[in-house]
Amino acid sequence: MNEQYSTKPEKKTCPHLGKEFQPFISPQLEDPYSFFKRARESEPLFFSPLLNAYVLTRYDDIISVLKDPNKFSSKDNLQPIGEYTPETIQVFRKGFPMVRDLLNSDGEHHKRLRAPFLKIFVPEKLQAMEDSIRSIANRLVDKFINDGEVDIIEEFAYPLPLEVILTMYGVPLEMMENIKNWGHQTTALFSSHLTPEEQLECAQGFVEMQHAIAGLIEDRRKNPQNDLVSNLQDSDLSLNEMVVVLCGLVVAGHKTTSHLIGNGLKLLLEHPELWQKLGNDPSLIPHAIEEVLRYEGPIPAMIRTTTQEVELAGVKLPENTRIFLMYGSGNHDENEFKNAADFELERYKQPTSKHLAFGHGAHHCIGSNLARREGRIAFEVLSRRLPNLRLSPNQKLENIPALLSRGFKRLDLEWDLV
Repeated sequence: MNEQYSTKPEKKTCPHLGKEFQPFISPQLEDPYSFFKRARESEPLFFSPLLNAYVLTRYDDIISVLKDPNKFSSKDNLQPIGEYTPETIQVFRKGFPMVRDLLNSDGEHHKRLRAPFLKIFVPEKLQAMEDSIRSIANRLVDKFINDGEVDIIEEFAYPLPLEVILTMYGVPLEMMENIKNWGHQTTALFSSHLTPEEQLECAQGFVEMQHAIAGLIEDRRKNPQNDLVSNLQDSDLSLNEMVVVLCGLVVAGHKTTSHLIGNGLKLLLEHPELWQKLGNDPSLIPHAIEEVLRYEGPIPAMIRTTTQEVELAGVKLPENTRIFLMYGSGNHDENEFKNAADFELERYKQPTSKHLAFGHGAHHCIGSNLARREGRIAFEVLSRRLPNLRLSPNQKLENIPALLSRGFKRLDLEWDLV
């Protein structure tokens, strides 16, 4: 065990709670919230031997960490769950060095990396994309509308945001299938417990994606177009930085929204009267999106590392202590959200506490408003075009076993043919 993460808290804690934390297997994989409720009440900050790190569960404590980047750094956001094997490290050496990107940088360095991307996420640019996003959504529905059933993750929730983000960035759509696979592998590489064989396969996919993005950047240098990759040539980012940041944004730019759509459909269709309500009054859809983000957000955790000795939740932590901020737990904190365990469609019609789904402060998700727009359009199109949309019976839902990403492997739906 790395000594910098092995210091136990001075405060007496429940020694069993950290050992009980098993987020990659049942029952916590399907329902982490019952465990987090216990943690918030008895040990809001506990040490997890599995993660070799601390786990923070209360909303107010998480916000306090996110507001203080001087004491809590983002530098370890892309550390693996466990250790990389020598074979995996050899594969990484064939790719681009993992310089700091948007997720694991701080301060002025983070601002410099973020700046070239801000202008494509401004409201007027997103508004101009409305018709294009809706056209993609309708085209995808056209492919399966006469079938009466579909795996909505595979045929809609993944390809919709993926095509949108690739078009925005100027990545050829012929790369969609590869990027989808590379995205799965990248998420697993930094967020899941993997066997050595799985780790090696994911690392190979990650390096393949790096080289594909690097080739695209070089092509745009020779043949510039009206897209983000071409515009990046005017920034002060190095080739290595462009590759690493673009890979991160391409993956995050579609997986987060895909899980938002899938998680939202599962929640809403479990209560058909709620889905019907959205169909009758589409103005409720933005409020539903916010409640989905709170109740079953696609980013359930993020990581910070202490830069000095700190006291957090009554526990003294030394410098270089890694902490998992459990956004999903904070979003279910009864002290912040009334009836937190209930999914309430109209919760966000009134001013209320802000959820943590997209983080807070300098690292607030750069694409959050795009994700909201894509989710809204997805629900509008599906509720309008698929009559009596419902969950297919007798299916066993499987959550993806990842700590920094929450979604389903597949979600089967059916509807009435007219």
